[in-house]
Amino acid sequence: MNNRRRFGKLIKLITSLVVHSLKITTTFGFYLLGKIFKGIGKRLKFSITFKTATIYTLIFSTVLFVFSLILVSAFTGFLFHESKSSLDKSARFTEASINDNLDIPEVQIKRYADVEGVSITIFNSQRDVIYTTEQDPDNVTFNEARGLSGITVNFDQISLNKEVKIGGNPYFLQVSRSIAREVFYVTILLACILASFMLAILFTVTVGSKTLRRMLRPIDNMINTARSISAQDLDTRLNVVNSHDELKELAETFNEMLDRIQASYEQQNRFVSDASHELRTPISVIQGYANLLNRWGKDDKAVLEESISAIKNEADNMKDLVEKLLFLARADKNTQNVAKTSFFLNELVEEVLKETRLIDTEHTITCATNEVVNVIADRGLIKQALRIFLDNSLKFTPPDGTISVNSYLKDKRVKLVIEDNGIGIPKEDLPYIFDRFYKCDKSRTRESGGAGLGLSIAKWIIEKHNGTIDVESAVGKGTKVIITMPLQ
Repeated sequence: MNNRRRFGKLIKLITSLVVHSLKITTTFGFYLLGKIFKGIGKRLKFSITFKTATIYTLIFSTVLFVFSLILVSAFTGFLFHESKSSLDKSARFTEASINDNLDIPEVQIKRYADVEGVSITIFNSQRDVIYTTEQDPDNVTFNEARGLSGITVNFDQISLNKEVKIGGNPYFLQVSRSIAREVFYVTILLACILASFMLAILFTVTVGSKTLRRMLRPIDNMINTARSISAQDLDTRLNVVNSHDELKELAETFNEMLDRIQASYEQQNRFVSDASHELRTPISVIQGYANLLNRWGKDDKAVLEESISAIKNEADNMKDLVEKLLFLARADKNTQNVAKTSFFLNELVEEVLKETRLIDTEHTITCATNEVVNVIADRGLIKQALRIFLDNSLKFTPPDGTISVNSYLKDKRVKLVIEDNGIGIPKEDLPYIFDRFYKCDKSRTRESGGAGLGLSIAKWIIEKHNGTIDVESAVGKGTKVIITMPLQ
């Protein structure tokens, strides 16, 4: 029982040493490999395929090495246990065969030793051989057991030493056997594992690299497509038909990004083109009147006054257009200041209506409902948006027409309604009225139609306050604009 306990402790000790050695080796190995690849990566450029294949090969090699080490350790431990059991069995048989008078049944023990393939030797207390199954007793040496289990292992032999009492005197029984067969088995196992290890690594490197290249081929397509895209060829898109993984999602996201870039680029081109066109007209008018004055208009008072008035009007138009362009440019860059404060919306509506009635006397401007509502918003910007909608109603409503402005609270949201009985907006134009420089009536004059930027500015202001704009209109029946904003 003592020997078994000692053997168990020895196995636990060996297992603990193996586990700690594996931990230390693995940690140091990964640390060293990380340092090496970090240093190499700074000097050389590796592809994703190479990096991924290398990393997974190292991981696979480490796992395979650990499992191989565990397998070899377990197999060696099994062989050691079997050898020890065989020695224990032989020792018990020999001890039972010897009687108290030291009458050694040599024939019986010899026959048993030959069958079991062991060598049995009995030493006296002075370590002298008194019996052995070996043919040459001079070659038999006493193996002093240093371990807890009485087992000693040489390169090609394992021995079990056991103290026995015969006739009241102490003797030593030593049972030995060759472990050449076990060493051969372990060697064969190591050779097979090493061969399998090399084949597995070779297979992983070759097949893994090809598989990774095939899996990452969409990335190469993305790179080639991205390189072929230019400002004049923004309609090129990545092919996502053959992808069914995260790369497909990446390709779709890339295509969506290209859609937004193309839309923004086209919008910018239209914006620049329309802005240039709008600025070209007043500049041409100013230049024409300046040339007129330069030739002979200075001496004609009527021409002089007409030129000065026209130049002044066009300069005002240019100033208004430039201010709107600057506003939209700041809005696009998110640099337009929005200073929200608390104020009463009904007071703002009354203020705008009062100012409008002073400027315009040709229309009837009414306000049936103007509830007392406190809001948190940028007062100046809300007033600007309200003026834009009101000015549009004044422009496109014939004289003696009616324009109504009402504000009220509904479902914890404030509503501003501007309604007129003017010329209305065609149904096909309604989706585009908030686009920059868009004009429903292409033949309308600059004096009546403006540059087509007001509604874009108004829409940005309302959306910046988390509001919405709904437009209802019919040709010949008028237009109704409903602005909805949260209280805070």
